Amino acid sequence: MTRTSERKGTPPSTTDRVVARPDGYYWVADDGEQEFGPYPTAVRALAAAGEAIDATQDEARALQDAEAEIGVAERQDHDIVEVDEQAAAGGERG
Repeated sequence: MTRTSERKGTPPSTTDRVVARPDGYYWVADDGEQEFGPYPTAVRALAAAGEAIDATQDEARALQDAEAEIGVAERQDHDIVEVDEQAAAGGERG
């Protein structure tokens, strides 16, 4: 089986995401380095991978919502623009 780590920068396809080992099936993270398992079947390993991806996306959305609620996201964007404008004008960063 072609491992994701052999194709750096390419996210795994569905067929690349699960590997069979003597003790069961493991799903492989997008980085191609981490394996999670064992699961009794490939279908269960794929289902677990999907659940982990969904949970990660939910956490990212919750963080974005919390940042928006307290105004952190807007402040960071403004600070970045301000630093870029100072650099373009030859001013000091900071």
